[in-house]
Amino acid sequence: MALPLPDLTLPLPDAAASLRRVLAGVTRAHSDALRQAAVRHDRHLAHVLAVLESAGVLRPLLLRPNVSVLARVWLAVPDQRPLLRDRLIAALATEAALLGRLPEPIDVTPVAVGLPRLGWRIEPQDATALRIAHDGLHFQTPAGPLTLPLDAPAPLDVPVRVWPAYVPFHPALPNARLALADDNPLPIFYDHPKRRGNVVSLGDQPQQAWLDQLAFAVDHIAAHLPALLDEMRLLLGHVVPVGFLEEDHQSASYPHALGTIYLTLHPRPMMMLEALIHEFQHNKLHALMQLGPILVGDEDLRVASPVRPDPRPLRGVLLAVHAFLPVADLYRRLAAADDPLAREHWFAERYAAIRATNRAAWLTVQKHANWSPLALGLAEELARLDRALSEP
Repeated sequence: MALPLPDLTLPLPDAAASLRRVLAGVTRAHSDALRQAAVRHDRHLAHVLAVLESAGVLRPLLLRPNVSVLARVWLAVPDQRPLLRDRLIAALATEAALLGRLPEPIDVTPVAVGLPRLGWRIEPQDATALRIAHDGLHFQTPAGPLTLPLDAPAPLDVPVRVWPAYVPFHPALPNARLALADDNPLPIFYDHPKRRGNVVSLGDQPQQAWLDQLAFAVDHIAAHLPALLDEMRLLLGHVVPVGFLEEDHQSASYPHALGTIYLTLHPRPMMMLEALIHEFQHNKLHALMQLGPILVGDEDLRVASPVRPDPRPLRGVLLAVHAFLPVADLYRRLAAADDPLAREHWFAERYAAIRATNRAAWLTVQKHANWSPLALGLAEELARLDRALSEP
């Protein structure tokens, strides 16, 4: 399969055409695969998926991070299916009900349910049964029936806990949240020799410090890379905090968790700005990779990486190039606009280092890459951007 991908690295103004094409293909393929697997393995899930498909809402729901990650892991990891089935059904049904598109009530074993767009997470505590309907979540509890309306569930502790787990951080990204609960069911560890795994933590820092740095990052993206912000509105959903580090910065994203990124807080806000762009770029390539291979040939080939201390699969070096080219463009635009950041003592050195690293990484990719038909447009764009951004 070949797709025209002229702007999957740096989106064209008012277009984001490449990402829209990729996401349309991803949701179509994901929906089909999920429904086929459910028919074979789980009648109740298959029924729920059929109901949502008939309502025309299944594909849009599979772009919601709290739904998508559960669906992808259920599909890809068979031994996780018994653990994830009720969580997936509850997430699907609740999100459909919030849209006013749930045609019939859905019964499910009580499980934790996230309502990211409303900000709430609901944990069943002592509830014994759960019915999800268009008017709310209907629990059976030892004290009797309890209904939580979806539009404004009241904070409760017993027998159902409701707490603000998803916090908006910028009006320009109305669907993005600082996620204080992680919907990713897999225990994830960094594929990096110096990094730890992901545990949700504000790092003993006030929540407002995180919100301030995220707002700083989005403000600068809006001012200098507005087309990238348009893409973020399409895909970015959850920023999961994983601690505070004074001397380092760690970030991560995963192919099965589209729309979710993991970040640490750092004393210098520019680190958050770079990391937000970097990990969002990884989400875009992860989405493309779900439509087919980008590189063909020896997938185990490891090469020296200019951005890592360990030899990396060529795909990893490509991910780095794709992530850092928009960061380089941001620095270029900051300098051209004489933004106050461009006057900081560290700016010129950091900008030069990013350009040098990008150039070295792209030369490595060029030397070894055998591009699939799917990614030929991407390769052309990367080559063009390398020429444009490798010089000051």
